Amino acid sequence: MPPSVDAMPAPGDAASAGDVRMISSKELRAHASADDLWISISGDVYDVTPWLPHHPGGDLPLITLAGQDATDAFAAYHPPSARPLLRRFFVGRLSDYTVSPASADYRRLLAQLSSAGLFERVGPTPKVLLVLMAVLFYAALYLVLACASAWRTSSREGSSASSGSSPAGWATTRATTTSRATRSSTASCRINLLVQSALFVLTEKRVPQRLLEIAGVAAFWAWYPLLVASLPNWWERVAFVLFSFTICGIQHVQFCLNHFSSDVYVGPPKGNDWFEKQTAGTLDILCPPWMDWFHGGLQFQIEHHLFPRLPRCHLRKVAPAVRDLCKKHGLTYSAASFWGANVLTWKTLRAAALQARSATSGAAPKNLVWEALNTHG
Repeated sequence: MPPSVDAMPAPGDAASAGDVRMISSKELRAHASADDLWISISGDVYDVTPWLPHHPGGDLPLITLAGQDATDAFAAYHPPSARPLLRRFFVGRLSDYTVSPASADYRRLLAQLSSAGLFERVGPTPKVLLVLMAVLFYAALYLVLACASAWRTSSREGSSASSGSSPAGWATTRATTTSRATRSSTASCRINLLVQSALFVLTEKRVPQRLLEIAGVAAFWAWYPLLVASLPNWWERVAFVLFSFTICGIQHVQFCLNHFSSDVYVGPPKGNDWFEKQTAGTLDILCPPWMDWFHGGLQFQIEHHLFPRLPRCHLRKVAPAVRDLCKKHGLTYSAASFWGANVLTWKTLRAAALQARSATSGAAPKNLVWEALNTHG
């Protein structure tokens, strides 16, 4: 049983006492498996093997950075209050710890944002939006159930209970490639997402809060068919389902623009070039401030990847500093207009489909667009 946090000295205290174990980067790299997993943060080395099954973010982030420096990733995804939890896993200090100029500037910018309180201060916007979404949702229900018009609409679905998709499944999709069995052929891309979510919560070995995930998906399949059944005839039911799925698809177009319009895989993850990998693997969408409501903050995908804890209402404020940082270190800051990003996405999907076709022995479908959509999840 590991000692408690209070019983362990802080890494800095151990280093000042002169009795700390010195570890080389070569030795750190030797502990890079799920059964023997060391990482370094700010020059301190931690054996997080016993923490692997309990990590709230799952085991994949730790496994991908095993045996490496994880300072930037840790700072990006964890608040300062998480730092004391590391003490119980402390094993020593790196003897050859270095920081790249890009990482040093990134950490400096992160500290400035934290000092300014941007990670905690969100203002009234989220509450106002929640009230607005609730009003629109109930207005949509009223239009569907109480009005005589044949052209009825539903509100934009945004959670597992309203859309039938699993948040944990989406998180896992972003962390690793969806299995080929999950990407089976289905009637449409929207239905494909629903099937993937159901398969994920029912078949994956480790699903955080599985019961809540299943409850969310089950709630969708309970209320949505009931809503559709309340329509007066089959013509309106079919039209309603197709129209509501199409409207929801606009949201998924936004996801595709940020993640599929550029090279999302830029090599195996390495802790010492984390900042560079985050800026290289995504794309921002150029838009005026009055269009922020449409993109919902997703247009600042580079900033979101660099500062995932930062509320989206602050991403536009941070973007100029990130652009300057990329320019200073000769890094590409990729940005395109909405239509330009659509063109890039289609090119990426076509290239992926051709690669999928060439990788199979004639078994790939003739429809390149469909194969590409399944390839990218």
